[in-house]
Amino acid sequence: MRFLAILLLACLSACSPEGTVPENVLPRDKFERLIAGSLLVEARLGHERVIDAARDERTRRYYDELFTDNGTTEEQFRVTYDHYLSHPEEMKAVYEAALNILQQQADSLAR
Repeated sequence: MRFLAILLLACLSACSPEGTVPENVLPRDKFERLIAGSLLVEARLGHERVIDAARDERTRRYYDELFTDNGTTEEQFRVTYDHYLSHPEEMKAVYEAALNILQQQADSLAR
């Protein structure tokens, strides 16, 4: 949950002039899926509510699985995340798309 709070605060406070997109920024649709996945990771960690060293290990494992499943690296995610932080309107659209992805997944499970 702390990750989400930091993330949202950074989104709201980030502003920078328009510039070029760094070479290794992930495609937006892939980044949207990663953001959706990271929201699920954080929800899973919040649900487990375990306060011990194993939580850090689980967090690392969950994110490693997320990046592997999406064919990317933590470094690519961070570069892309930083890029979108400097473009708050685009980041807002990414989060809206990520929430739509999660809603579609929830709807398909409910069927």
